Amino acid sequence: MPRKKKTAIKGSDPAYTSDFSQPLPTNKPVAKETPKPVVSKPEPAPEKSPAAKPTPKPEITNPKQTPAKPAPAAKQKSEPQIQGSSDKREIALSAAVKLDQQMQLDALEAQGTPAKIAITMAGRRAVEQFEPQPEYVEKQDVQRMPMRQGYKSTKRIDASMLDALRNKHDPHRLSSDSAMMRGQFEPLFWTCLDAVIKELNSKD
Repeated sequence: MPRKKKTAIKGSDPAYTSDFSQPLPTNKPVAKETPKPVVSKPEPAPEKSPAAKPTPKPEITNPKQTPAKPAPAAKQKSEPQIQGSSDKREIALSAAVKLDQQMQLDALEAQGTPAKIAITMAGRRAVEQFEPQPEYVEKQDVQRMPMRQGYKSTKRIDASMLDALRNKHDPHRLSSDSAMMRGQFEPLFWTCLDAVIKELNSKD
């Protein structure tokens, strides 16, 4: 019977060893060490800056309300009007009772008619009839009673005429407008008073 031929060993097998104290090699591939995954720490989120607060809008109570308009600039005070710039100027009119007229008034009072009634009636008539003239008339030099027994009232007179009289006869403005008119008004009052005394006497 023919013998089996021994298998010829060619070359060398690095895995082969005659030292049986070492573990036998296996054909399993050696697993390589898998590197541990590096776990990165999460970076902290950036802090949020506080949001700017919106500017509050002005409250409008009335939706139809319009914005307030700026106050108008203060008007400058007008310069005082020059005397005589208006058409008419109110002045005082005065007239005293003459001494001889006072005697007739005393007689009326003795009959029951107060002198004040006759003076008031005459004064009102004189004011209604008085028409100022652009001519200066001086006050007459006659005997008069005190002005507390006379008559006083007011009337609107043409301002330009008054100023013209004062510029000519009272340039320093020492007298009043009434003084400019007294020389014209007083004689008219006397005439009216004489007429009133005569009328009152005729009624008795």
